[in-house]
Amino acid sequence: MKPAPPKIAPAKRTVVPPEPEFTSQEALKLVRVLVIALVVPLVFEIVAWFTPTQTNLAAACVRSGMQWVLTHGLHEGNRDVYLAREGWLFSHAEINRLVHAKRENNETQAQLTALASRLKAQETSLLVVLIPGRAALYPEQIRDGRYTGPVRLKEENTTVSELKAAGIDVMDMTDALWEFRDRQQVFFAQDSHWTPEAMKAVALAVNKQVREKLPRLASAETPIINATILEQVDSGDLSRRLDPLNAARLLGDEGADLIAIQGIAPSAQSPIVLHGGGLLRVFDDPQLSFGGGGESPRAGFATQLGMLFGRPVDVRGMPQAGEGYEDKKLVIWLLPMTELVP
Repeated sequence: MKPAPPKIAPAKRTVVPPEPEFTSQEALKLVRVLVIALVVPLVFEIVAWFTPTQTNLAAACVRSGMQWVLTHGLHEGNRDVYLAREGWLFSHAEINRLVHAKRENNETQAQLTALASRLKAQETSLLVVLIPGRAALYPEQIRDGRYTGPVRLKEENTTVSELKAAGIDVMDMTDALWEFRDRQQVFFAQDSHWTPEAMKAVALAVNKQVREKLPRLASAETPIINATILEQVDSGDLSRRLDPLNAARLLGDEGADLIAIQGIAPSAQSPIVLHGGGLLRVFDDPQLSFGGGGESPRAGFATQLGMLFGRPVDVRGMPQAGEGYEDKKLVIWLLPMTELVP
């Protein structure tokens, strides 16, 4: 038989608290909190609909703060941009290209060969100026080491040889810019475009090539121009891909001294056509890096080349199918090597 449990002294008894009551005032407070939690993001989203960038400010602020922690605390970029040594930024696509990551086929070589055939039929010369990628010229920022030359894909030399065999005049500026980087910087650290100094060096090389092979196209007279020095600053397009809201706070700005030239405006009547993309427009287009906003400063590659030629050039974008070249004597295509050999 079980012994009877001892009686609990009244002083040791536990008082069970009454069940909490959910009052109407507390319910109203909870509803208010839920409404605010739903309305505030909705307000930010509605505001984003009426802003030019259509950016949700709340989400952008959170992303900006997290990226600052990743960059300065963990030395990490994001899924689009790799944070390398000394504050240099590289797109992951640049690095993937060098390690032979799987990539889509490119038809640029076939397009060049077809264009050369069309131009040859009308006795027009084609000059292709190949500009290396940033990762090819600054590999030590990605992986520490001593590099005796640019990092190149073996397909590059093969492709260049095939273009020359097709009768195309090719200027591969990779080795020349590798040597140039010992004197001055070729590319910006936080921007995907080349520096004004590298652009001028390439323009000088192209001018020399054209004057040697087609001297009648360049003028011996010095044109009358009005030059202005512009000091531009920009945080860089790669930095903005890390932090679209406040890129300057993340890694700071970079500066560029541009020489804006008036008096060599592009002309459709010029016998020289100049094709290109971002490298061609970077210091002329106010929407691109170092453009400065407002009117175009006319400090880009086309202006520099026109000044060296002593005559304007016919500036166009990337070549289009069926594009006409009547009365043209020379077509120059400023082409990144990464587009020829992706």
